[in-house]
Amino acid sequence: MGTISGTLSKHPNAVVVWVDAHADVNTVSTTPTGNIHGMPAAFLLGLPSTETVPEFAWLTQSKTIPKLHTNSIVFIGLRDVDPGEKKILKENGITAFGMHEVDKYGIGEVVERALDAVNPHRDRPIHLTFDVDALDPSVAPSTGTPVRGGLTFREGHYICEAIAETGLLAALDLVEVNPSLNDEFDAQQTVSVGCSLVRSALGETLL
Repeated sequence: MGTISGTLSKHPNAVVVWVDAHADVNTVSTTPTGNIHGMPAAFLLGLPSTETVPEFAWLTQSKTIPKLHTNSIVFIGLRDVDPGEKKILKENGITAFGMHEVDKYGIGEVVERALDAVNPHRDRPIHLTFDVDALDPSVAPSTGTPVRGGLTFREGHYICEAIAETGLLAALDLVEVNPSLNDEFDAQQTVSVGCSLVRSALGETLL
């Protein structure tokens, strides 16, 4: 929340490409667990009931930090979405591409459609937030909430490469890399993949 709100403070017209296995768009009234880490997108969007959490009044009641508009965020890689989140996505017209769409259309087409949805003229700054659990656990095992059936190594990198090619990247998050989980081999593998994703997003190419 802090990094995206910072991006919006600097670039109010920025769009967010959110790569994740989870939508993280539960609200206080829809969450089945009460875990705040399943709600950050809802806070950024200013969805109903988020204003009831005093710890995040700096964001939900801010007069200086713009709210993220529902037509300025797109999700890629979703596959573990709560019923309340599905309803929020549909009712608010938020564009989301799950692994079904990745399988059906291919990652290249999905990225193009994602950018067309939030940045059709390719003239707005992009904040890329990449949760490594969007990747399949066989690719990035050291993360807190792994979900099987995720993005391949190359699909994850293609997203970063395609964003870099736009020349519009304004900010980047790589989150949920947790080397304390699993064994040293898994931790090193996940850290290595994370570093590689960052390099790709910042413009490193294969050729």
